[in-house]
Amino acid sequence: MRRRPPSSCPRGSSRPRSALWRPTTCSAVPSRAAIRPPGELRRIRPVRSRPGRPDRSRRQAIDEWLVPFIDANPGLRVRLGNPDELRSNGMGRTLERLRHRVNRPERGLPEAVDGAVITALNEEAVAGAALGNKGGLSLIVSYEAFAVKMLGLLRQEIIFARRQREIDAPPQWLSVPLLATSHTWENGKNEQSHQDPTLAEALLGEMSDTARVLFPIDANTAVAALRGVYGGRGEVACLVVPKRIVPGLVDPVAAEALWARGAAVIHGDLAAADIQIVAIGAYQTREAIAAAARLERTGRRTCVTALLEPGRFRAPRDEIEARHTASTAELEEIFPERLPRLILTHTRPEPMLGLLRRLDGGPRRTRALGYLSRGGTLDTPGMLFANRCTWAHAAVACADLLGDAAGVLTPGEMAAVRGEAHPRILQVSPPEGSPL
Repeated sequence: MRRRPPSSCPRGSSRPRSALWRPTTCSAVPSRAAIRPPGELRRIRPVRSRPGRPDRSRRQAIDEWLVPFIDANPGLRVRLGNPDELRSNGMGRTLERLRHRVNRPERGLPEAVDGAVITALNEEAVAGAALGNKGGLSLIVSYEAFAVKMLGLLRQEIIFARRQREIDAPPQWLSVPLLATSHTWENGKNEQSHQDPTLAEALLGEMSDTARVLFPIDANTAVAALRGVYGGRGEVACLVVPKRIVPGLVDPVAAEALWARGAAVIHGDLAAADIQIVAIGAYQTREAIAAAARLERTGRRTCVTALLEPGRFRAPRDEIEARHTASTAELEEIFPERLPRLILTHTRPEPMLGLLRRLDGGPRRTRALGYLSRGGTLDTPGMLFANRCTWAHAAVACADLLGDAAGVLTPGEMAAVRGEAHPRILQVSPPEGSPL
């Protein structure tokens, strides 16, 4: 005789016979007291990298910092969602420490039945493994172009967490970072299918106090941003980080200050400048500094401001978001109204220009350069040229805003910008004082 499975309802409660009925008030849902939030994290210092030192990619810097951070917090269960190629993306130490979770580990490979790296060629599934780890430490790593497949799941998490804030019951789970790497400006081997900044653009449409979008400019800012994200609760943060090695631009102290304020001047004198270049993204920052070097050589005083978190400078849509965004005074301090400015962005220019409406002085005083949906099997300089985002394009745009573009480029460089000469001209002799 088969024994009937026990009911989830208390004894004596009535139960309809319909097979479609599901218990509600008597279901075995854990109470808030039963869900134990993670305790205080033990923080560790970042591995120091000097500006100009081209020895680590942002991903490698994160890899070097993450393993000691995990070891310093043994009470937190770790879940790393990884669709593909964690090691090739520069996180070999993390993989060796956490190991792939498999049912039959192979000898000599970083695999274990209790591994913390959940790997499947299904972006939504691995994101779910990380987001479901509410009592632990989570991380998601993906190609930028394919991370957009996680968007629906991420939005549900963001919306629910935001609702909790609105009823004054903020979520207590550790914020979850998503590293979007091998991104638009460096992934040419698979053509335009791997070149897509849509995820960052879409997440910037969500409430910026809960959905944070960050564009580190070097290894130090990448680590500072990741440390900062783990210091928060109930947030989903997308960090757009290239995997290639490029020179450092700021020291760890400046990187922490950049994280704290969301933006900072990294080149030139803001008070004396005639024009401001706002750089959003790692490769864009390098091109912006190179453009500033050329403009200064031709007598145009220029400053470059790195914008790490664009959502901090949007027009807030409610009181909660207003607490996260810059005040009018803070905005004026970093982005003076008197200055014309060029926005050089990792994303498409139109969404970013709309987001940063508070910085926009109109078409005669503000321009934006970014991804124009032009791509292919191109290297990074080729992508920048195809989308009119090189230092030369930026220098000409700034000179136009100042009302005089004459003499900013050599005849050969101007011919390249116009498409009348080989674009390699712009790489042969980069401006003096630039990081290119």
